[in-house]
Amino acid sequence: MNFEQWMVFVAIWIAVSIPLGPNAVNCISASATHGFRKGLWSVVGVFIAALIHMTVALSGIATFLTTNPQFFEVLRWFGVGYLAWMGVSLLRSGKGLKVEKFSHLQSNSSLVRRAILVSLSNPKAIFIWLAVFTQFIDIASPLIPQLIILGPSALSITVVVYIGYCGLGLGVNKVFGGQRKIWFDRISGAVYLIFAAALGSADLRKN
Repeated sequence: MNFEQWMVFVAIWIAVSIPLGPNAVNCISASATHGFRKGLWSVVGVFIAALIHMTVALSGIATFLTTNPQFFEVLRWFGVGYLAWMGVSLLRSGKGLKVEKFSHLQSNSSLVRRAILVSLSNPKAIFIWLAVFTQFIDIASPLIPQLIILGPSALSITVVVYIGYCGLGLGVNKVFGGQRKIWFDRISGAVYLIFAAALGSADLRKN
């Protein structure tokens, strides 16, 4: 993987990490209730869950490459289709966002556990890992060196994004209330579709 490919990967992973989902709402709620620093324990939970999702997804990719390398292109096109579906879903979103505080104070370990459970309850996360990673893995090259670059990059971006959501705190109700949230989703959806179209028309795994 060259630097240009890595930059495209970073751009796409940022784009798929930003849309407001259960993890983001949970981090914002924790920060709004407990303050920014304590809310960061929710990011720890998101990180642990992301490790689990990544391990499951990449184990599947590794198995697929080992036993059915001829079908890897099918998996890649599944990824393109999934990104397109996410884009359409966001474009059709018509709901605003209202973030409430937690009903009571929680310990650090409770915040971590809650974040893990919230993240693991969303099986779509695994499909996102599959959808994006299959666009950049070159089956003709050794797998491990590629994963050593892609895995930590994705995890680092995930942590930074959710730290940012903790920073939003209560302000998110003003920033993303009503029509602002709808337009945010529509812009995010359009970005998903653009990336899906680009990935479908060009194989970015090759140098």
